[in-house]
Amino acid sequence: MFGMGIGKHKRTLMYAFAACLSPLKDELGNVPIPMQTDPAINAAILGTCETYALSQNIKKPSDLAVIADAVFEELYRRESNNVQERVDVWKNENNTAFIQAYEKAKSQTSADLDLTWLTDFATDNFEPATGKML
Repeated sequence: MFGMGIGKHKRTLMYAFAACLSPLKDELGNVPIPMQTDPAINAAILGTCETYALSQNIKKPSDLAVIADAVFEELYRRESNNVQERVDVWKNENNTAFIQAYEKAKSQTSADLDLTWLTDFATDNFEPATGKML
């Protein structure tokens, strides 16, 4: 029984975020680098993950963390740990931009994962990734 249903929900969220942020991704699937240091977009990601998981009756903190970790890894790849450390700091310090975006994400997220609001926010605030190598 260990984590049987968690995998399904991780995939669901990873696909939802991939589609949501596809207008910003480069040809390699990378999101814009400035997203890594933006408290609002990362709060929205975390709030969406947690709210969706709770809507699926996933309440165990370690399960919530596993799901959010999978999404952050999918979006940020090698930089995922650094981003998640920043997220923890912003959350623990009650960063105003983070908390406002986190609460807004929680209020706008539903079990059907219609993330058009997040796509709109992301495209309004970030330039698409270029994927150019130097």
